Amino acid sequence: MEAQIQETDSSSTQVKLPEIQVLNISGRVKPPHGTPRIRGKKKKAPVSPEAPRVTPSSFPAILSRILLKSNEPPENAPKLNPSDSSPRLCFLCLEKPATRKRAYHMFTSAENTLGRDYTRTQKLYENRKDYKHVNNITVDTPCARALYRRVQKEFTDMVWNKQGNVFETDMEGHTDVWNVSNRVYDLRKKELERLINFIKFLSATKS
Repeated sequence: MEAQIQETDSSSTQVKLPEIQVLNISGRVKPPHGTPRIRGKKKKAPVSPEAPRVTPSSFPAILSRILLKSNEPPENAPKLNPSDSSPRLCFLCLEKPATRKRAYHMFTSAENTLGRDYTRTQKLYENRKDYKHVNNITVDTPCARALYRRVQKEFTDMVWNKQGNVFETDMEGHTDVWNVSNRVYDLRKKELERLINFIKFLSATKS
């Protein structure tokens, strides 16, 4: 009887042994048991693009994207030089006495190339006896290319050449030169306000 009782007790009682945890040295995470294996190369996780770093050489390009509202540079854009500083929008002022007209040749420049750019532009008219160089207008601006485009867009009352870099006005003493200069400075002010408002927007939205 005792042997029968002992045999019954040993068959109904199961002793659970504690699970031994193995230290994971490799760092690999094993999938749960029964997970189907996927053949082929594993796809890499998408890498989020980093925000552009602002440096003295990258700032003009970033500023152009803000003011020009485009990632593509304009046609015939001047090459960016990290050593350039203080962009300028320039006008070579010319007179045409025979027709009582004034012509304004517009181009972009920088502080360290200003003299050379004026000399190069003035040489274009050395053999043109109908033109007479009388004055220059130089405007310091955060983005010369943006202001260049704004002048083209706003000066619709002027007669422009096909290239869009020279326009003419009627000669009215010296007042038309000052009028052109004042209008360009007004546009420069609007460009600065536009940039400041954009910076305020980024600050308010914490972008």
